[in-house]
Amino acid sequence: MAYPHHHRHHATQRWHARAADRRARAAARRWRHTGNEPRWAQSDLPARRLLSRIFGALFVLGAAGFALLAWKAGPTSHPDRLVFIALAALCAASTVVAITDLYVIRRRTAEQRRWRR
Repeated sequence: MAYPHHHRHHATQRWHARAADRRARAAARRWRHTGNEPRWAQSDLPARRLLSRIFGALFVLGAAGFALLAWKAGPTSHPDRLVFIALAALCAASTVVAITDLYVIRRRTAEQRRWRR
């Protein structure tokens, strides 16, 4: 007796196999050499990690400092308060970009280890 979901199970397995094949081909394309690269190319990931850590911390401090200055300016419609709020928001957005970059660097470093690069 055949199970009613038997056909769907095989279709799902085929879909997963095709997805894995697409990922493997994409990774192979990523590491394909065209001959235009320098012979002893170095990765920029350690430098990016250092810069993201330094500037991420500075942006966190900047966001906190500007938020404190906006709070000290008071609830009145003081023009400086709006500037401090805008600078705090800009620093907070830059912090998010730095943290996202750290996440991307972590993924790419793991990928390089996996491909022994």
